[in-house]
Amino acid sequence: MSFFVADDKLPVLQQNISIPSENGLDYNSTQTIEINIPAGTKFINPKECYLQFDVKLTNDEASGVGAIRTMLDAETGAQVLLKDVRIYDGNKNQLLEEINDYNVLVAAKYDYETNESLKNKRAMLEGSGVSTIPQCRGDRGSTETQANQFINNPYYSNDPAEPKVTAFENATNMRTCKVCLPLHTGIFQNDAVFPTLLTNGLHISITLEEDRKVFRMLDSVAQFRRTTLNPIVLSETGAASASLPNGSNLTTMFTFTSNAQTDADNSPFVVGQYVNFLQTSTSTSASFVISGGAIKGRPQITQIATVEVGGIDHVRYTFDTTPQLVNATGATITTDGSWVMIDDTVAGEGSSYSCTYKISNCEMVLQQVTADPRYEQGMVSKMKEGGVISYDFLSCTNYKYSQLQSDRVANIRLPLNNARMKSIISIPTDATVYDLKSAMVGADTYKYAINSNRDFRSHSDRSGLVGISDGISNYSWFYDGRLQPSRRVDLTRTSTQSSISAQGLIELDKALTAADITTHSMRKYVENFAIGRAVAIGKNNVYDARNKDFNLQVNYQETVAPTKPKLWHNFVFHLRRMNIQGDSVSIEV
Repeated sequence: MSFFVADDKLPVLQQNISIPSENGLDYNSTQTIEINIPAGTKFINPKECYLQFDVKLTNDEASGVGAIRTMLDAETGAQVLLKDVRIYDGNKNQLLEEINDYNVLVAAKYDYETNESLKNKRAMLEGSGVSTIPQCRGDRGSTETQANQFINNPYYSNDPAEPKVTAFENATNMRTCKVCLPLHTGIFQNDAVFPTLLTNGLHISITLEEDRKVFRMLDSVAQFRRTTLNPIVLSETGAASASLPNGSNLTTMFTFTSNAQTDADNSPFVVGQYVNFLQTSTSTSASFVISGGAIKGRPQITQIATVEVGGIDHVRYTFDTTPQLVNATGATITTDGSWVMIDDTVAGEGSSYSCTYKISNCEMVLQQVTADPRYEQGMVSKMKEGGVISYDFLSCTNYKYSQLQSDRVANIRLPLNNARMKSIISIPTDATVYDLKSAMVGADTYKYAINSNRDFRSHSDRSGLVGISDGISNYSWFYDGRLQPSRRVDLTRTSTQSSISAQGLIELDKALTAADITTHSMRKYVENFAIGRAVAIGKNNVYDARNKDFNLQVNYQETVAPTKPKLWHNFVFHLRRMNIQGDSVSIEV
């Protein structure tokens, strides 16, 4: 037989078709998108299907609120908008798959299954960020971040003028971003063709996330993120002299050329934005008063320009001087590189600060497969004869557990009933309910870096989305009447950030692999902490968890109390089987 002849293969025709959402053109936070895939599609290639829509972000436009550039989560992009995903048969009689807190699962997958190629692909298709743009990277030993893409950000346009004098506004600068999102569910990540002909189609129901959980600001303007990325204060004139002694009026400010600050286009700030100045060594911010009174003021940018001083280009900021703003810090803002410029548009507002998003033109793009008539006829004949057609896919179920901040021990019992289980990935997220302002600013959110003088002070801006170690000492699984593994997994080094606990990484890597998540990187292990356990090693191996007691015990340090309450997301990965017999569709878990 020739290697170039495949006699046992059936020819197929593939074409893309789009199915619009059924219940409206526009969607806002917490609303539900409903999509009906008709039985007439017959067969689809699920892994090549994707959700497509336009998303528009709107910043707070209340009177007196300054300008700021906002974006969605830099690592997950528009996937952060999808909270819960449910997939039914076409009649909505049988729930085929349900993933609660879908965006938490995607955040874990994208943080571990990542490399530069995947980051770039997600940036183009899903509205996430990249870290490869030179103007957006630091040169002061700063760690790599995707949350600083202000040159080519999909959610807003930049002012091309020089100097910049027009305030950043929603109407002119925030733009509509089109995204194409693969659905990370068992059905839509399966390699096998799905027979919508036999399930009378599919019904997809997607609940959207709250506004307060999805908005981010640039890392290089934030006070509590990576201050080595922020523009460094030089002086009012560009000369190396004391910039702003106590009692001096503020009119202009030049910044050092570090972090690519040699051009107004490279500035992470915009006209109309309120700012402040932070001494990084002491974490002290400046304080301004209106001349002649005791009312606290805030410098507001009126111009950003490129100005040559001593043959070197610098960025110069001009501020609104009516009324005059007087430095009342009690100390001189110096030129030694210890002061940086930070955003005060969000931080200076009250808890009522708000941003919203809108989704429009939502549709499911399907790759329809037209099989040889012999294939379809054979399948229909089997159904008429009372036969059963089965379809397997790898899915997961989220078992949640709430933990009080005061708990030094968490005993998590999982009531599993899965006949073909693969692994568990447990993610302890910060359960604190932050308003939008608090979540974006991050002053009180979980702090990843214990030493404030490290590169990133890194209070999280992804609260509720990512896992936190928060002083974990060790953990152990208990099932089959014994500890799994045989000794507790020590995580002291990880939680104290003194080093990495290798055994915890090895266990997590095995669990991710069993869940069909390829671990390309562990760089986000501290920022998105997770505990993993693979119960079946190998592609074809499974574990029968029916009528088994599964317990995860997590112990915290005795000397350092946990800082946050937690909501544990325990994603249990397992094979599900859809059985089709006549007009009936059933699920085996």
